[in-house]
Amino acid sequence: MPSEEGGTVEAEGSKTTLLARARLAARELACEATSPQARAGACLDLLADIGVDERLEPFRRALHGLPVDERHYWIGTLYTLMLPTKVRRLQATYFTPPAVADAVINFAIEAGFDLWSDDVLDPAAGGAAFLSTIAGRMTSAGLATKEVAYRLNGIEIDAGLAILSRRLIAERLRAPLPREVILIGDALRVPIPASYGLVIANPPYGRMSMEEVPGNAWRRVAHSGHINKYALFAELSFRHAKPGGIVALVIPSSFRSGPLYNRMRQFIRSQGEVLTIGSIAGRDGVFLDVAQDISVLIARKGKAHRPDVKVWFPIIGTTTQAGTVVAQALPARSEDAWPLPPVDPETIGGATLADYGVTAKAGYFVWNREQARLVMKLGPLDGFPLIWAKNIRAGEICQPAGKQGTKMDFVTFAEPSAAVVRTPAAVMQRTTNDKQPRRLIAAIVDPAVVVRWGGFVTENHTIVLTAESPKRLALAVKLLNTSAVDQRYRRVSGTAAVSVTLLRQLDLPTPAAFSAALREADGDAETAALTAYRRQQELVEA
Repeated sequence: MPSEEGGTVEAEGSKTTLLARARLAARELACEATSPQARAGACLDLLADIGVDERLEPFRRALHGLPVDERHYWIGTLYTLMLPTKVRRLQATYFTPPAVADAVINFAIEAGFDLWSDDVLDPAAGGAAFLSTIAGRMTSAGLATKEVAYRLNGIEIDAGLAILSRRLIAERLRAPLPREVILIGDALRVPIPASYGLVIANPPYGRMSMEEVPGNAWRRVAHSGHINKYALFAELSFRHAKPGGIVALVIPSSFRSGPLYNRMRQFIRSQGEVLTIGSIAGRDGVFLDVAQDISVLIARKGKAHRPDVKVWFPIIGTTTQAGTVVAQALPARSEDAWPLPPVDPETIGGATLADYGVTAKAGYFVWNREQARLVMKLGPLDGFPLIWAKNIRAGEICQPAGKQGTKMDFVTFAEPSAAVVRTPAAVMQRTTNDKQPRRLIAAIVDPAVVVRWGGFVTENHTIVLTAESPKRLALAVKLLNTSAVDQRYRRVSGTAAVSVTLLRQLDLPTPAAFSAALREADGDAETAALTAYRRQQELVEA
């Protein structure tokens, strides 16, 4: 069983100070350090006790009081902050914090990675977070510096980062490297002839067009029109792991449940045994400027994953005790979503939205594709008010108020349409950002809107909930806005977007249990939701 990995990257105040100093140094250097080599040179200056550039002194002094893992991470971070924003996003240059890198390597070792005998490949080497740390582990285990250098292999698309990573590994080994451990190139395009005992990566992510994708390997893990870089790196990682070798990936959690990642899930299960699916504690603040939920995947290449084999689901970045790590089997169908275990596996609601008489569907109007139909005044035209996602606030009655929350917008119709909502309804935000504490945000639409206009429409970043019974609908909305349900949904979904399918399948307390708990709690929905989940389990046990 993998251990629960405790600790955080740093105390928040210290991290905030270091980040502020890194940003200040990047602003001062960016105008001069415009080439990869110049950026690498500026960062390498920080390795010396006495540097050339006095502007870096406050940052240098702070770094030299840190452990080597932390120092290397912040030097790499400075490099990324000097990159032009467009380049940084294109390359998805976001480095792995030391606490996460340590946890992933520990999981790999527990899965069978042998520090004494296995070769290692990182096809997205970045700031050498993995390779440098593994180099330190290998030397601590007693391996000679030269042997370590010949066992580590990395590929990095950014020439400056490749230079920087080589030096960071050399500093870790306290000796010059006898070979080019990090090669410069795009791992998706360069030949990789060997196979490795460990393929480990925090690969770049982002959509790719068909013109950008080399070869046909993408068909194994993606659908045309929805090809993500990290899925291609996952395919590459399994392809270049030797039989029995370990694949360790830090990737967006969207692969666990996204409908368009079903091929990737099928592929992973076909390639070997899934051992660990770790969660990074907290939605933000772990990866610099990254708002995605992040997961850790550990698998052993070989026979296909059997449905009866249990997978460990640890949480990385907390101080939770190791005994709380939960194991559960993946769904029987290989393409189905991989939900995380419930926070409390003993509590099962036993109902879904359908039991509340509620149906859910995605919002209708894609405004940027049909801008001619979006107007601020109807005049002689037939149309209905538009509800934007920004109009939705949990616990408040929702009114159509325009995209900026001021004047009402309308969508025109040339003929009758089923897209117009004419019944009691609620709306939910379909996407959330890292500043919002909740993933599920729902609100009842003011019935006066239907009375006044005969109906309304919503944009595609919303979900519409309808029901014949306004009371049942209001009960469901109250439940959806609780922390208990929000946390349960997060365990099922790995993305910032709310899936209509997953929402329909979400385990909820029965209407009777929640209604009774609300009466007992004097209307406190948060308390009632927790009570209702527990009550259903008591009924099952009785």
